Amino acid sequence: MKQIELRLALVLYGGVSLAVYMHGITREFLNLVRASRRLEAREGRGRGSSSNAAGNDAGGRSGAPAGGSAAAYERFLQLFAPALDLRVVVDVISGASAGGVNGVMLARALAHNLPLDRHRNLWLENADVTRLANEPVGLTRYLKGSIAPVLDRLVGMTLKSELTDPETRMKLRQFMQARWFTPPFSGERYVGWMLDAAHAMREDAEPGAEQTLIPQGQSLDLFVTMTDFHGARRRFAIDDPVEVEETEHRLILRYSASCRGNGDLVSDFADTRIPDLVFSARATSAFPGAFPPMTVAEMDRVLAQRGESWPLRGIFLHRAFGQRGGDAAARVLVDGSVVMNKPFQPLIEAIAGRPAAREVVRKIVYVDPMPDDPAEPAPPEAKEEGDAGALPGFFRVILASLAHIPRNEPIGDALEQVEEYNRDVRQVADVIAAAEPVVEGEVRAILRADGDRPMTVGELTRCRVMANERAHASAGYAYHGYQRLKLSGVMSRVAELLAALSAARAGTDGGTGTSARECAVRLEAWLSHHHAGGEVGGTNGPTPEPIIRFLRGLDVDYRIRRLRFVIRRLNRLYRMATPEMELNPEEMDELKSTLYEQIDHLGQRWSVSFYGGETAAAAARLAASAPGDRETVGEVLDGLSARMGLAELDCLNDDVFSVMAFNYLPEPLRMSLTAAYIGFAFYDLVTLPVLRRLAASEYNEIRIDRISPADGHALRPEGVKLKGSNLNAFGAFFNRRWREHDYLWGRLAAADRLMTMATRVGETIAPLAPDVLRAARRDVFLAILEEERPELVADPDLVPGLVAEVERVLGEPAEAGAGVPDALTGFRPGTASG
Repeated sequence: MKQIELRLALVLYGGVSLAVYMHGITREFLNLVRASRRLEAREGRGRGSSSNAAGNDAGGRSGAPAGGSAAAYERFLQLFAPALDLRVVVDVISGASAGGVNGVMLARALAHNLPLDRHRNLWLENADVTRLANEPVGLTRYLKGSIAPVLDRLVGMTLKSELTDPETRMKLRQFMQARWFTPPFSGERYVGWMLDAAHAMREDAEPGAEQTLIPQGQSLDLFVTMTDFHGARRRFAIDDPVEVEETEHRLILRYSASCRGNGDLVSDFADTRIPDLVFSARATSAFPGAFPPMTVAEMDRVLAQRGESWPLRGIFLHRAFGQRGGDAAARVLVDGSVVMNKPFQPLIEAIAGRPAAREVVRKIVYVDPMPDDPAEPAPPEAKEEGDAGALPGFFRVILASLAHIPRNEPIGDALEQVEEYNRDVRQVADVIAAAEPVVEGEVRAILRADGDRPMTVGELTRCRVMANERAHASAGYAYHGYQRLKLSGVMSRVAELLAALSAARAGTDGGTGTSARECAVRLEAWLSHHHAGGEVGGTNGPTPEPIIRFLRGLDVDYRIRRLRFVIRRLNRLYRMATPEMELNPEEMDELKSTLYEQIDHLGQRWSVSFYGGETAAAAARLAASAPGDRETVGEVLDGLSARMGLAELDCLNDDVFSVMAFNYLPEPLRMSLTAAYIGFAFYDLVTLPVLRRLAASEYNEIRIDRISPADGHALRPEGVKLKGSNLNAFGAFFNRRWREHDYLWGRLAAADRLMTMATRVGETIAPLAPDVLRAARRDVFLAILEEERPELVADPDLVPGLVAEVERVLGEPAEAGAGVPDALTGFRPGTASG
């Protein structure tokens, strides 16, 4: 069975009350990932069996399909078996403003396999102007009440068709009587609701469920964008003057969770981190003029009123604001969309370097709740100087310049960056393919001919060292450039580690640490001294012994690159196997899992927690040394090298590889994998310069998909008009029915697009017939609608109307796929359809 991982990175834009729509979307990402994980856990029993009934009108013509939407997704994924084992993973989330709130909650749910039901209640019940708004006080209440009819008439004349709904009109009238010249919405009340919902996730968790939805050996990253109102001063080195200062207002907080090779979960989304996460969610969504800015003092007040603690408050403040100087608790934060409404940049940078346990299809999916309307006419242009009729008004120019234009700048820069990344991926693949025959020939010349017994650890080590020497010798003068790249990369990583150790020591002793740049200056001086030419990599002579010891003892990343390269080759062997080889995929999976455990051991060497007080004290001694004190630098590096113990890990890796590769792989496949392991130095020589020191491991091109109400849907090919887009995207705060409408269409839209993405991944391996896919969509849509029927009560016609629409559009299978629109099949014109 071919294994493919559909790996999704999610970008969530700001959208004010359209946060309700985005919450519906994030629920479907969680549901599909959970279904994929459940199916994977029991694939030995269920995949490819007769349970593939989704194409045969699963669940019956009336009533809900059994098991809810998660079970419907499982039936959908089973349609690809036995030809394809499709795993769905979300591994990076980036959000701003309303998207940041939903991103925080989705990340916590994914990291700890928790439900999002209470967050639905938060949005549907609490995201209402009557609950969000502060009450008018004193004389203000009576003054505004007396002029309410005038205000109502003026607002009604301005908004016209947007106020035909009685509930919206009534709540807008109440809102107009709220406090003026202060933010109308209560930040503290909002924080309390989010704390309740975050705590309830654990209470509602399924008993006995897996502790995480993150696959073994992989990680989940969350980036939350916010605006530091006062900003932080940053210094930059230039030529003349030697240094300048700039004020930086953009602040991006990062949270991570990783499922280590042994299955242990290390997470920033645990219950103890709930105050950190809620603080970030509140700060990123502090929409100017609607909510007051977020401060640490507000969070402290809410927690004190609730009788709750903030156990990691100091650590959070140091991580979030420690590098910005000043009093961390005095920071004033406003909406993340002010500086970055479309947060692609941190997500793109995080994608590189992801491990790949199987073949990967990488997608960035961005959620744009308010896309530009292509039918809207372009703004008028002034044809002649002085043609005032074609120019925007005074206040319109100011408002657009301060708010609308910055928040709606196009994503062209991000798309160009992705295309550049894809070009690099294609280039690396070409380089590896060109080098492969040469490398395998070199390795065959090194290996002994006897393949009937496993190589001993000593033999494998000897062959690996010999291959390294041959690779370096055959590279000629190019080797020195390669070595310079390696030295520079290792030096940067070591400098960052020493700076972090120094900071940890300083935090314990109450002193001050040092920066990575200051550590790097000392390391550069030490490395330059040991090169004959006085410059790192600046000589064609033999490499000095201290430099060799530096790389052998501290180059963790080279070892990680080698093991990941072997895993990629192992993934390819699944496709190369023939029935005569008697290949056991479970044994190959065990080998792969063991290699990931070794990667995990190596990765721990870059973690501060791996080291004790002695190493931290040595780092502090280096920080306090003079830039020219080479003796201290040498002592610190020798001690760090001994603590890392990379030589022992090399022996362990050789032992694991020699035994497991011999026992688990037939000889033709074993040779290919051994060539990748022993001959990696050849590949690294040609790929590291191409990668520009980027330790990427996927080597997969990135595809980009959008989810928006304007995009065609299986039920509505023309797209859907969101109710919350009224009143300048505040509309859903004024109407429960509008919130329910947008939330439900968020779920249906995400379900439709996610099924299309999965279908396109499998179209060349396990294509689904149009009528089968039609029935699968119906199955999932009906499951969603039946799940929400008891919860969506404001509009009694909403769910029944959509059930009838699903039956009308998807209920009758087409004969042999005839007449089925492309929007229903998920296939592009001209592709295979079963």
